[in-house]
Amino acid sequence: MEADEQKVNAEVIAVYPNRVKISVDDLTTFKLAEESLRVGSYLKISDNENVSLICIIESFAIEVKEKPDGNFKRVYIIEAYPLGTLQGGEFKRGGDELAIPPKKVLPATEDEVKAIYSNAFEEDKRFCFSVLSRQREIKVPVHGDRFFNKHIAIVGATGSGKSHTVATILQEAIAAKNGDYDGLNNSHIVIFDIHSEYQSAFPDANVLGVDDLVLPYWLLNEEEMEEIFLESGDRNNYNQESFKVDPIVNTKFSII
Repeated sequence: MEADEQKVNAEVIAVYPNRVKISVDDLTTFKLAEESLRVGSYLKISDNENVSLICIIESFAIEVKEKPDGNFKRVYIIEAYPLGTLQGGEFKRGGDELAIPPKKVLPATEDEVKAIYSNAFEEDKRFCFSVLSRQREIKVPVHGDRFFNKHIAIVGATGSGKSHTVATILQEAIAAKNGDYDGLNNSHIVIFDIHSEYQSAFPDANVLGVDDLVLPYWLLNEEEMEEIFLESGDRNNYNQESFKVDPIVNTKFSII
């Protein structure tokens, strides 16, 4: 690895509270093995005290600079977001422990990226249903209790996999509770399956369909009853409304 590090010509040219700017002369050698860097890749910025700052690439630009001989060269500028420091294999949020100026910039190895997530939470608090998109062998856990005790939203374009994601999260949660889970095991999951998408994903679920529900008409308000009894687009709706809906809505019930 030392021979490869000597070929890498990258240095930190600016440090800000929320980003680090890096200059790279030869981008073809600035990579780990045969994996090219891109937005979302992880970098390791080191100092002389065996402390490394782990960053994630946010943007990339090219600058053309003039050399002393009058020719021009390309310089690649990478801006990265600092995540935390890595020391002795232990990852900590924040970058206060990194000495300035940092001495070396390299792509982060797989083990170094794993260290970000391996000690994020206590073992019995972890819930894992996802992996890194570019390094699928690295699992990304969340704090299970906090995750399910808050509102979450899964958004995306049509066909992007929202329903699949919901099913995967719930399947992993059920599998975890059926395994060696030692906490309270009395949770219940209710899915309002409007488009009938989840029945095949949960074959053991208690499915309640339209034929299984009886809804008394007196639970409906006037607008809801109009949608049921009146034909949409009919010009005589006002007659139907007077004849069908009003007598029902205005009926008074007494409890004996």
